[in-house]
Amino acid sequence: MEIHQVARDGSAFQQPVNEQDLLLQLNHVLTNETITQVTELKAGLFNNTYRVNTSQNDYILKVAPVGSADVFYCERSLMQREQSISQQLQSLSPLIPEYLSFFTVDGRDAFLQRWIQGRLWHEVISSLTEAENAELWKQLGAFARILHNCCGEQFGYPAPLEGYSRWSQFIAANVEGMVEDCRRIGVYCEEVEAYRGYLPHFFQTLDQVETAKLLHGDLWPRNVIIDGAGADIHIKAVFDAERAFWGDPASDWVLILYGVPETFWQGYGENLVKTSDPARIAIYKGMYFILNILEAVRFQESDEAPRKRLSAVNEELEEFLRS
Repeated sequence: MEIHQVARDGSAFQQPVNEQDLLLQLNHVLTNETITQVTELKAGLFNNTYRVNTSQNDYILKVAPVGSADVFYCERSLMQREQSISQQLQSLSPLIPEYLSFFTVDGRDAFLQRWIQGRLWHEVISSLTEAENAELWKQLGAFARILHNCCGEQFGYPAPLEGYSRWSQFIAANVEGMVEDCRRIGVYCEEVEAYRGYLPHFFQTLDQVETAKLLHGDLWPRNVIIDGAGADIHIKAVFDAERAFWGDPASDWVLILYGVPETFWQGYGENLVKTSDPARIAIYKGMYFILNILEAVRFQESDEAPRKRLSAVNEELEEFLRS
């Protein structure tokens, strides 16, 4: 049996898993199968992802970061959050792969799913025809609508984290958590300070969102497996729901930062970005630009671009207050 892990230095965010415990836990979960190979994939920037081959089946194993990893406020207990809504997600759509088992490896949270045959949309998107991509976006919009039709009792991240009775409470808590992250790693800046000052003026606008809807939180081509071609092209699976949360459907970062084509909205049924209060959209953008500032540190990139974007959001918010 062979185990192949990606070589990383000790300062990398993702760290290798103890191979002895990895094999021990997999044998415990896959009691009736013989493991032949475990290969870490160069996929994702948070969890370690492995393909597990056995004598009968192939699986995907995801292992959370080490306990000492410098995770941000919005990343706390990601895998536990995904576990708490895993059954609900599976009940909503057959596109959500079945969660076979949640367990720990080397003291780190982990879960196992079956390997889904197909192509990662992100890797082939440029080689597909315009019509094929349009069809996939339409299907993804329909999938998003299914999730957004699911209502929760509170706003915020799933258990084990705290829920909130008002949408503004969750947004404020999320921003404050990221502000503390900025201070901790030395990137608290005047743009963040200004945004933080504007936010309370828009609590009433945020609280016009009265029903908590289920959002995937990371719904883009990097997390979609596709199959077929031409008129038969279709989404086969949607994965990585660890960042799911309960809130305003228009607040999903993919919709307002990454951007989706009109065919997505055709599948969804309406264009949320156009029909939502523009002040709320600006608030969401600012929140994600703070996260982009933090991520720039993790990925050793310049934070100049997200700071400029946050400054532009602050100008928008100032205009909303004047009008």
